[in-house]
Amino acid sequence: MAGFEEALKALCAEYRASLPLKFAELDRLWRRVRVDSQVDALAELRRELHSIAGSGKTFGLPALSAAASAAEACIEAWRESGALPGAQEGARFGGLLDELKRAGQS
Repeated sequence: MAGFEEALKALCAEYRASLPLKFAELDRLWRRVRVDSQVDALAELRRELHSIAGSGKTFGLPALSAAASAAEACIEAWRESGALPGAQEGARFGGLLDELKRAGQS
């Protein structure tokens, strides 16, 4: 059993170590949406957030999963409306990304 626990701890540490790269990718995709109005980047951003929402809790970061789910829901609302976010919505989403990053540091 100790071997399993050690392996799980190693996987959790590896996941946490991967978060800065994941956050950088989210920032890159968000910049493509916000600055270049690239709708395809919005779909990629949603997929990345969905992945984090599913994996965060598995690796002991339930707040990360919750923050990613909130950001993903925001994107879903834009997708359903067929419009890219305006300035106010963009600022709200930027705050959700900041919250996500804080949750990943805990």
